[in-house]
Amino acid sequence: MNEHPRVARLGSLGSVVVILLATAGCAGTPAPTTPIRFADLGSGRLESLDLRPPFVVEFQAGDRLPVDFDFTGEDFELSPAHPPMTLIAKQHCFVRFSAEGIRASLDPRNFGDKPKTPGTFRFGLKVLRGEPPKLDVAIATPRR
Repeated sequence: MNEHPRVARLGSLGSVVVILLATAGCAGTPAPTTPIRFADLGSGRLESLDLRPPFVVEFQAGDRLPVDFDFTGEDFELSPAHPPMTLIAKQHCFVRFSAEGIRASLDPRNFGDKPKTPGTFRFGLKVLRGEPPKLDVAIATPRR
């Protein structure tokens, strides 16, 4: 077990949110009563935040979440090594992190609604006439 769950959880928050985009999770765990504001995660008050699962993070429209994208391989490397990417919250929402997975909701208590369409993840080589070949990666969140 990781002896520093806060550091591990916060250190991988960008990755966790990226995982959120491709997973639906399960609705079995009740949400905590007090969401943690995303803005507070970077405020330096980490000692007062309980980031043991389950916990809920509240995002305001316009919140900017830097994405830490990492690629490791024997045959290829990413250039630049850590490209700048940012997820921007499109609306006020809540994200629950629990042992059952990661779920998003428009309110802090109801994470159990089955999505209308599931999330998707696509990874492949895109070759179009007149364009250079590209690595094609696409992530779509489940639709409410």
